[in-house]
Amino acid sequence: MNSIETVKSYLNEKNVDAWIMVDYENRNPTLVSFLGEKMLTRKIFLVIPRVGKSYLITHSIDTVFLSDEDVSKNFDLKVYHTWKEMLQIERESFASYKNVLMDISENGLLPRVSLADFGSVDFIQKLGLNILSSMDILSRFSSQFSPAAYESQKWACQKALEIKDQAFAKIKEDILTQGYSDEFEIQQFIATRFQEEGMEFDDPAIVAVNERASNPHYGPTKENHSKIVRGDSVLIDMWAKKIGKENIYADITWMGYVGEEVPSLYEERFQVLRRAVDKAFSFLQENLPNRRVEGYEVDDITRSVVEEAGYGQYFTHRTGHCIASDVHGPGVNMDNYESHDTREILPRVSFSLEPGIYAPDFGMRSETDIYIDENRNPVMVGGRQEHVIAILK
Repeated sequence: MNSIETVKSYLNEKNVDAWIMVDYENRNPTLVSFLGEKMLTRKIFLVIPRVGKSYLITHSIDTVFLSDEDVSKNFDLKVYHTWKEMLQIERESFASYKNVLMDISENGLLPRVSLADFGSVDFIQKLGLNILSSMDILSRFSSQFSPAAYESQKWACQKALEIKDQAFAKIKEDILTQGYSDEFEIQQFIATRFQEEGMEFDDPAIVAVNERASNPHYGPTKENHSKIVRGDSVLIDMWAKKIGKENIYADITWMGYVGEEVPSLYEERFQVLRRAVDKAFSFLQENLPNRRVEGYEVDDITRSVVEEAGYGQYFTHRTGHCIASDVHGPGVNMDNYESHDTREILPRVSFSLEPGIYAPDFGMRSETDIYIDENRNPVMVGGRQEHVIAILK
């Protein structure tokens, strides 16, 4: 089915009369996906009704860019010249609707969803319409991917795990041959290896020692980096995908300690993170095949483990983020901390599970990638760290 048919099927399923999208200068990526990249300079509505042909409410100046065959095949044009005409067209066009979708989220907590401006939403609401969030249909468009894309993610995860091993091996070699390694050099080593394997990434990996790892987004630079020596803990967070627009990212974080054995405190904290990931994964296994599961629920499960261990104040970000052709994808996040994500966890989506403990003495994170298959079963595609790596063992 094409996208319009998919929307109509969803509207029928949910007993909703229409999806009303609003945009200005191509700021709404979903609307752009229906119309293509066009030089649109005035306010526009794209409306997909449950019954009848879809239509655009557009300014006369922009009709020159909306006259191609693909647009006319899928959309009627309702043209306005003045703002008064635009509002009147809205009144007349929406008069028969009761329940509609718009790109909003509860309390504006989901920025990837909340693209409809307040004034448009307020006006339509004053017409007597009940406005619901388009968040779940948006997820179907933006974050579900194909079997071929899933194969690209599995490949990327396998390569990332191999390069992770090589990075820790290089730290060991550096320590044994010269007495130290270096965050920035290891970061650049990972970047080079990704490129050699035909992979791309938006930013280079995070390599962070000790308390530097307590800043979740610290990253070494040529000007600001630290040596890696015996007795240091080392966090490596790395992400990349096979070159290509449709391919899917791998995003993993592993922990190491520069020594022959790992001190008990480091292993103790890591095991808290391991239990948190395992509990979240078990929750998904038990619940996803049987009911609607929303992103915030997974965050609650993961966070409860860290809190019960006494480290709740040091877990300062969401449990996980959507992964797609963008490492931080537009779909559901495992989040009841930064936001309250009530989007459904759908089949054929991927996301990270990455709890952290960012204490003042040293920071830790454990991260793997989860894919939800067609039968709503979770698959751990990003590997599974069982213990802190004793780098010099």
